[in-house]
Amino acid sequence: MITGTFANFCLFLLLLFLLSRNVPVYPVTFLIFLGVTLVTLFYINDVNQKTKAAFLCVLFFLLVFTLVSQPFIQVLQVHGFALEELDELQMMDLSVDVPFSALNRSIILMSFSGAVIDSSMAVSSSTYEIFSQTADLTFKELWRSSMKVVQAILSSTINTLLFAFMGSSLALIIWIQDLNYSFLEVINSKAFVGELLISILTSSAAVIILPLTALAASYFFFNRYFLK
Repeated sequence: MITGTFANFCLFLLLLFLLSRNVPVYPVTFLIFLGVTLVTLFYINDVNQKTKAAFLCVLFFLLVFTLVSQPFIQVLQVHGFALEELDELQMMDLSVDVPFSALNRSIILMSFSGAVIDSSMAVSSSTYEIFSQTADLTFKELWRSSMKVVQAILSSTINTLLFAFMGSSLALIIWIQDLNYSFLEVINSKAFVGELLISILTSSAAVIILPLTALAASYFFFNRYFLK
């Protein structure tokens, strides 16, 4: 457990190092995301039927969700520094040869990595336990049982993400309140919209991966793809 956490931390440092060396942001982030997934699933949780199903779900989700979310991110144009941050950045060197649009995609991908991996692993493990205890279930029965687990996990996941957003954005919320922003100024603030976008995409990723894993894991276990 501790060594796995340290390995993920080293992967994050590797991401920062490669970005500082002007390596293309998106391929590096994608590979680091896969590295974190492999460490979390196969190193920490061992190589078994549950982790294999969860890994395939995370990989498929990463490919599809990334392609779908990129146009949305580009339209909002939330990359770069917000107006409120310019005073603090006057003494810093801004000549960094890393595109902010690509860096923003990297941040978003890494922000929902933990939620997606944990949610997929939880559903895959529950589905496997249901299948192993009641092997005479049909595919539909197994899937429905897995979806009941999804419903139970979903409520706690939403609460966790809500408080995580409030905790991470508390300083920003207090800052905006001190600046006496109007509602229109708040919704047009790049800092606020950027934080809100990351929270929405992270929440959407964590919620979408749950039924996806339930369906895929039920199919894999029922057809005994990983049990041979």
